[in-house]
Amino acid sequence: MSTNEHIPSAIWQTLQQGPHAGLRPPVDEAVLQKAHGALGYALPEPLLDAYRHHNGQTPSGTPLFMDEYRWLSVQEALQEWRVWQDTMARPGMAGMRHTHESCGEAHSKVRMDWWNERWWPLAISGLGDLLCVDGQPGPRGTLHQIIEVSSAHEGRSRVANSLAELFNHAAADLAGDLT
Repeated sequence: MSTNEHIPSAIWQTLQQGPHAGLRPPVDEAVLQKAHGALGYALPEPLLDAYRHHNGQTPSGTPLFMDEYRWLSVQEALQEWRVWQDTMARPGMAGMRHTHESCGEAHSKVRMDWWNERWWPLAISGLGDLLCVDGQPGPRGTLHQIIEVSSAHEGRSRVANSLAELFNHAAADLAGDLT
C-alpha cells in the first residue's frame, strides 16, 4: 500500500463493528489546527482523514493495533509528543536526539534517534510504548511508515509500511474475531 493511501471505507465498516473498539466521534477541525500549530508542520492527509472518521479510541477501548496498542485521540497524541519533546529538552539528552548508535543501524528503515520531533504518536500500549507515524524515516524507510518507539528499549523498528496497512491489519484481526 502506498504511504499516501487513505483507509478504505470497508476497513472503517469492519472497525465500527467491533463491540469493544470504543471509537470516538470525528475530531473537530479546530483541534487539528491546534496540533498543526504546536508541531509547526502538517500531519499527513491519510492521518487527518482517519481522525475525521474517528478521533482515536476511548481509554476503555480494546486495543486496536497488534493486540496491545490503543489508538490515541489527537489531543492525547499531542500530549505524548510534548512529553517526549520535553524529555529531549532536558540536560544530558541532547546527545541522544539524533543518530544515536543505540537506536539502530545507519542504513536502517528507521532513523537512529531516541526521539524525533517528526514522529507522531498514533497509539499507546499499556506499558507506554508508542506506535508513531514516521515523518522522517531512515535511508531505507518509507515516509509515514509506522514505527514502534519505547522508552525502555533502545531499538526502533518499522511495524507497517503505512497507516493504511496498519489499519488493514487491525480490520483483518477484528474480522477474524467477529467470525
